[in-house]
Amino acid sequence: MSVSQDELMYLQSQLEGLESIFLELMPFGVELKRQQVQDYYDKRFDSATKPVASVAENELRRQFNTKANQVRNLVDSAESLGDAANRLNLIRAAASLPAERTKPLKGNVQQFCKELIFSNKVLGDSLNDIMQSSEIGQVEARVLLASTMFIIAEEVDHDGAPMPVKDLLTQFIGYIRSERLLARNDPFLGEALCALEAMKDEDEDEE
Repeated sequence: MSVSQDELMYLQSQLEGLESIFLELMPFGVELKRQQVQDYYDKRFDSATKPVASVAENELRRQFNTKANQVRNLVDSAESLGDAANRLNLIRAAASLPAERTKPLKGNVQQFCKELIFSNKVLGDSLNDIMQSSEIGQVEARVLLASTMFIIAEEVDHDGAPMPVKDLLTQFIGYIRSERLLARNDPFLGEALCALEAMKDEDEDEE
């Protein structure tokens, strides 16, 4: 399952747009519409350039425009799947190349991720089905990683018992690596490894 360098760069851009939505826009209640996204980054650019005259304004403008474009393109792609405010649609759009976007998620991944994203629940049977499925491909692997990475809570409900999110992410990373579902340089796998390290560091700081 090889992915070209151009496709990896495309996925990296979409992942960055997804991070911006979950970490910058949603916490501030920014509506996921093209104009509202552009307005948000225009205001951020204005506030970033006003206090400091020595800022390289053209470079900063380029960075803000890049970020706004990443988000707007991802919102457009998510709208092709339905409602762009639906977090699963955003994740699916970001985790797919254009030709893959219209294909349904395989191996029970859609239902599993719905429960995970909207209810913070992991159904043990569904998790086992995924881990033993022969249908899981690159898109499903990225969706599983992103759905787990962008949970705000530290724990999820696993058949009625608390389960640390880092444990679930560890399972998915191990499974994806052992089955070689994603290339080692896939941006979603790289981001998941970074997220896992950050979770471990937070746990050590709390001890």
